[in-house]
Amino acid sequence: MDWTKTRSHVQNSDLEKVDYLISIDETGIPSLKNIENNSPDHVRWFTISGCIFNKDDINGVADSIVALKNKYWSEGLYHNHRIYLHSRDIRRHYGPFHLENSTYVKFRHDLDLTIQESPMYICSATINKLEHIHQYLYPLPAYQLALEFMLERIAIFLAKKKSSAIIMLECRGWREDNELLGQMVSLLHSGTSYMKPSDLECIKGVYFEHKLTEDGA
Repeated sequence: MDWTKTRSHVQNSDLEKVDYLISIDETGIPSLKNIENNSPDHVRWFTISGCIFNKDDINGVADSIVALKNKYWSEGLYHNHRIYLHSRDIRRHYGPFHLENSTYVKFRHDLDLTIQESPMYICSATINKLEHIHQYLYPLPAYQLALEFMLERIAIFLAKKKSSAIIMLECRGWREDNELLGQMVSLLHSGTSYMKPSDLECIKGVYFEHKLTEDGA
């Protein structure tokens, strides 16, 4: 399956030919509508972040996350569903994270420690949407602009390492995923304001995965 044409999964990639796996997700709302000086942070700011893992480290990182879940929930399950570490639910003590206070404190400590000890690099691109719409008569969509910044920074990182990578994003829906894939493929093939297409050739594919694997992990 040609990853540039339609949404596909990591198992369709050739991992033997890349050095890094990069997982990308966003925080905030990309819309540029109805933004004012008193807008709350989650409306005013939009961020895309990427966790860059060496391919050889990814299984060890996954094992450490599973061990953390198993420590606080039997077999890492809550109501027969695999726990996933959603930051909003953690902050709000919601669902599986509605723990007794002392247990919650220990969990947050262990979570922080697990992240700190995980061998990875992190890069982010953040857009202050209020300043963005004030600065430009025709501002680029926030997601597109942040995505350009992210791809440029990923390419700079990989160039320094003389390495290559694939990018993974969370599945949302068939149409939404293919629209996002189209944006990314267009940037990779056409380049950005600061990078030629050849500078982005170190990115060897863009793939989509569900939060949970087929076995519920």
